[in-house]
Amino acid sequence: MFCILNVIIKINKMKYNNVKIDLKPLPILEELIEDLTNKYLTQKAILASCGEYADPYLVQGLEKDIKLLDEILERVYDQQELINLRSEQIIGLN
Repeated sequence: MFCILNVIIKINKMKYNNVKIDLKPLPILEELIEDLTNKYLTQKAILASCGEYADPYLVQGLEKDIKLLDEILERVYDQQELINLRSEQIIGLN
């Protein structure tokens, strides 16, 4: 009986020996942040490449897009930070 119990304990230890627990919060919104950042940088590059003879409506539209993307990025960063804080709180409760 002792031999069987000892074998079961060894098997259980081996089974969970290679389990790694990562408690760091994952950046859930990372892909969205990357996409918005790329769009933001593209719009800024287009605006910078516009010459002095560019259509004023185009320039105005690009400026509005850049401002909107900047505001959205700020909100998404804040949302990711809230998600990270909640994850840390949940980890702290366990």
